[in-house]
Amino acid sequence: MTQPIHIPYETPEVKVMEEATRGGLRYRLMVDADHGPSSGVTQGMFYLDGGHAETRHRHGVTETVHVVEGTGHAVLGDREIAIKTGDTLFIPAGTRHGFAADDDMTLFFTFPADRFAEVDYDYGEAA
Repeated sequence: MTQPIHIPYETPEVKVMEEATRGGLRYRLMVDADHGPSSGVTQGMFYLDGGHAETRHRHGVTETVHVVEGTGHAVLGDREIAIKTGDTLFIPAGTRHGFAADDDMTLFFTFPADRFAEVDYDYGEAA
């Protein structure tokens, strides 16, 4: 049985996401079976610097994203929408998506997977 745990914010390491367009994307895994207990969920924070964009991609699993802070734009399939602090996005598996930050943006993400490493990022042209 998975045991409850407290994960202090500053404990997980901040890593650089190499695939970000023009750089500027870092992430911190909060819940991930490679770093502690998980039971079918991976959660973390994305930090996207103002003026930067995440490369458009898709996953084989659903993702939810909550805008903790900042403003920008999200591409969801063939739609581009403005997003701001407090907004939440539900992104079905296979949906092409990406984010661009107008100012520094913090996003909280969730995947239905034990490990972030299990979440495929498909950056193909058709993605």
